[in-house]
Amino acid sequence: MSKDNLDPATPDDHTLAELVIDLDALAHNVRTLAGIASPAEVMAVVKADGYNHGVRQVVDTVLGAGATQIGVATIGEALEVRANGCTAPITAWMWYPGEELAAVFEHNITLGLPSLAHTRAFLEAARAADLFTPPTASLMFDSGLSRSGVGPQEWEQVVSLVAEAEQKCEVRITGLMTHLASADSPAAKATTDLQGERFQAAIDYCREQGLLVPTNHLANTPATVTRKDLHHEMVRTGVGIYGVDPMEQPLGIDLRPTMTLRARVLTTRVVPAGEGVSYGHLWRAEKDTRTAVVALGYADGLPRSISGRFSVTIDGVRYPQIGRVCMDQIVISLDDSDDPRAADHDVRPGDWAVIFGDGGTSLDEFSTIAGTIAYEVLTMPRGRVQCRYLPVSTPALPSPSTPAVAAAETAEDMREIGRALGSQVEAGTVIVLTGPLGAGKTTLTQGIAEGMGVKGRVQSPTFTIVRTHKPGASGTGLLHMDAYRLLGEDVAQSIEPGKHVDRDVVLDALESLDLDADLDEVVLVAEWGRGVVESLSDKVLDVEISRATEAGTDDEARRVSWRWL
Repeated sequence: MSKDNLDPATPDDHTLAELVIDLDALAHNVRTLAGIASPAEVMAVVKADGYNHGVRQVVDTVLGAGATQIGVATIGEALEVRANGCTAPITAWMWYPGEELAAVFEHNITLGLPSLAHTRAFLEAARAADLFTPPTASLMFDSGLSRSGVGPQEWEQVVSLVAEAEQKCEVRITGLMTHLASADSPAAKATTDLQGERFQAAIDYCREQGLLVPTNHLANTPATVTRKDLHHEMVRTGVGIYGVDPMEQPLGIDLRPTMTLRARVLTTRVVPAGEGVSYGHLWRAEKDTRTAVVALGYADGLPRSISGRFSVTIDGVRYPQIGRVCMDQIVISLDDSDDPRAADHDVRPGDWAVIFGDGGTSLDEFSTIAGTIAYEVLTMPRGRVQCRYLPVSTPALPSPSTPAVAAAETAEDMREIGRALGSQVEAGTVIVLTGPLGAGKTTLTQGIAEGMGVKGRVQSPTFTIVRTHKPGASGTGLLHMDAYRLLGEDVAQSIEPGKHVDRDVVLDALESLDLDADLDEVVLVAEWGRGVVESLSDKVLDVEISRATEAGTDDEARRVSWRWL
C-alpha cells in the first residue's frame, strides 16, 4: 500500500481504492490531547505503521503538533522511524532476549524491559558494546494487566540490577511504564485506581534504591482525558490522536476523524427481478433493481463477515451493500436506499463510494457493524488501497479554555510558531514569554513580529529593556520587553508564584522609559514576564518554552505551550 501521495487521485493513477488521511485533523487531535495533558509531555504511539496511517507522515505531524516523544512496539519499527529522520526520543517495548541490540544502541532507542530475562540480556549487551554514552531503558512494571511487564516475583531483583548498572554509568533508566487494563470503562475505576497506586509505589521503590526514574508514564488515551492524577511526567496516547474517542461512554472530546476509506464505482446495471447477486446468491432482487459495483473487497481489508450488513455513501446518499463481499469488489443496491434523494441521484462509474469516514458512515458505527473496535478497523485497509494525505494547515490560537502545544525542532520552526501567533493576535494583547536562558524566546518573538508585519529588526531586549517596533500594514505595533530588568532584579525575584505585580508599579516603570506607545494600540511581548505584566490587559496569552531533550545537549528541539489567562 503506497503512502506517499499528496495529490488527488486522477484517472492516470489507476487508483480504485484509497485511504484519505487528514493530517490537519491528526495535528488538531495531538494539540487537543497535549493541552489536556499539560504540563505532562506527550508520547505519541505510532506502532503498526502509525495505526495504518503511514508512520513517516504521522511522526512528522505529531512532533510538529506538540508530541515530544515517539512510542512503537518493535525494534524494527523504531529503527524505521529513526531512519526517516526523527531525532526525538523513541521507545520500543516488544523484543526477545537474544535479539541483536547493536542497532538499538547505535540509534539511541530506549528499550522497554518487561522481565528479568530481558533485563539481563539488555545489561549484558550494553556492557559488551562498551559505549561512550550509556544506552537507555524504561522499566516495564506489571501493575495489573498481567500481559507484559516485570511481575512482583522479579521486581526487586530487576530494580537491584539496573540500579547497580546505572550507578556504574553502564545504562540510564529513563523511567517506568505500565499498561492500564480498563481505563476506558468508568465501571472499572477501582481497577484503574489500584493500578495507579501500584505504579506510584513502584516509582517510590525505585527512587529509594537510588534510581532517578525522571519520566514515568501509564496514562493511555482514556486516562489522559479522564485521570489527570495519573499523568505523571508523560502520557502515552495512541488511538485518540487518530480521532477515536476512547471511552465506553463517549465524552464528546474535540477529536477529529483522521481516516476515510473509499473506492470507485466501476459499473452500474439493472438486475432483473428474481436474479441473485454475487457468490452464493445470498441476495435476490424482488423487483428490477439498479445496482452498482464498487472496487473494494476482502483482499483490500474489507471483512467478508459483514456481507449484507453495511452501507456505502456516494455524494452524501447511503446505499446498502448486497450479496457477499468478494475478494475485489462489492455490489450495492441503488434502489433500496432509505434516503429520498436516491431516486434522483445519478450514480456513475468513477464516483467515490465512502465505506467509512468523512462524508459517510462513522468509524465507530462501522466498527459496531463489523463487531469489533475502532482500533482494528483503522488497521484493516491494506494491499491495493492507496494513501492520499490532506496537509496540515496553520494552527489557530486556542480558545480560552483550550491550551495548545507545538514542537519546534529548529529555530525556523520556532519562528513559524511565532508567525502563526503573530498573525492572529490583536492590539491590546499581552504575550507573556517564559523559558530558560537560550530557550528561544527572542526567536519566537521574531516570528511574532513577522506575523504581525511590524517594522524593525527584533533583537534581545536585555540591554535596552524595551524595544519599540512601529506598525506595518496591520496598524498594530509591537513592544518587546525584558520584564525582569524593567523592575530590577530585587523586585523580580521577590514575586511569589501565582502573584502579580501591581499594575501601577509596572506602568510607572514603563513611563520612566519615556515610551511613546499606548498599550491598547500595540501587542506587548514580555520575556521573563510571568507575574509582572498580566495586570496590563484582559487579553493575556501565556507562552512557555521548554527543552524537548535533556538540558546540556546541543539539540535545538523545544516544546512551546500557550494558553489564554
